[in-house]
Amino acid sequence: MDSFIGSIGMAGNSVVIAMSAALLFFGADWLVKGGGHLAQQFGVKPMIIGLTIVAFGTSMPEFVVSLIANVWQDSSTIALGNIIGSNVTNIGLILGLSGLIFPITLHFRKIYKGLIFLFLISLLLYGLSLDGAITRGDGFILVIILIGYVAYLYRNPDTSTEEQLDAEIGPLVKNIVLVVGGSIALSIGAWLFVKSAVWIADEFNIPKMVIGLTIVAVGTSLPELATSLVAALRKHGEISVGNIVGSNIFNILFIMGGVGIIKPLNVIGTQIVDGQKVQFFPHAQYIIMMLFGLILIPLGMRHRIGRLTGVILVSGYVAFYVYLFDQMN
Repeated sequence: MDSFIGSIGMAGNSVVIAMSAALLFFGADWLVKGGGHLAQQFGVKPMIIGLTIVAFGTSMPEFVVSLIANVWQDSSTIALGNIIGSNVTNIGLILGLSGLIFPITLHFRKIYKGLIFLFLISLLLYGLSLDGAITRGDGFILVIILIGYVAYLYRNPDTSTEEQLDAEIGPLVKNIVLVVGGSIALSIGAWLFVKSAVWIADEFNIPKMVIGLTIVAVGTSLPELATSLVAALRKHGEISVGNIVGSNIFNILFIMGGVGIIKPLNVIGTQIVDGQKVQFFPHAQYIIMMLFGLILIPLGMRHRIGRLTGVILVSGYVAFYVYLFDQMN
């Protein structure tokens, strides 16, 4: 398979990436639907389904891609870039596009705790990374915080954590098939996605972290993109914002924590400068991710994400990638 990936060239790898992104999207969708329906059939409360199966399910593309990149492909910077890039994409591109489609009205009192928590754990991730790695100990810290976060949400429910479940849950066998099929689609899609991304990085001397921040981040954010755009079209603005904030929190705590426990992540990137490999610590990428999270606080205080704000967020997202590629030259 490695020789096949290398032999099909740029156009072929682009097709593989598109196909694997589709597998990630549908795999996550099937896993969430099947898992949610199975939980309903076994009498699990809607709150628990919303906080576990649905929340974890929409983060599975990032988790599986990051796990494969770090453990099997030894490309930990793709995993790190995937998380940072996904969090920037979720706010800059997805929330920006949602605001452009239909202005989002917010109740700041309902979301400010989540926004502050997102900024604090982003700052924590940066601090844990300063020694050059997310160690197993760091991973355990993040996962313990995640457990506390889920427990807090369970004890302090609101409308943003209640999951709207389907009335028709279907037969047991169908739901099992959805879970198994979704898991297989996620695994195959993630493996092909990482393989093609690594090939592109090696072939064109692009730092793997940049590939993670761009192609991989956008591909794994497709479930969030679909959920937020549909919510915006249906004028459910708080669902759109809640989906983004929750996804970014899970990206940091669940994915960086979980993957770090399985195998420590090296966060030191490399790039080719004058024919030589040069190592660098991605200070700017961490800071930009934190700034994108921080900007949601004044936006929330305005109780509205309008079209002008949407333009600003999307413009900031584009500027981020202009900066990335400018740094490569």
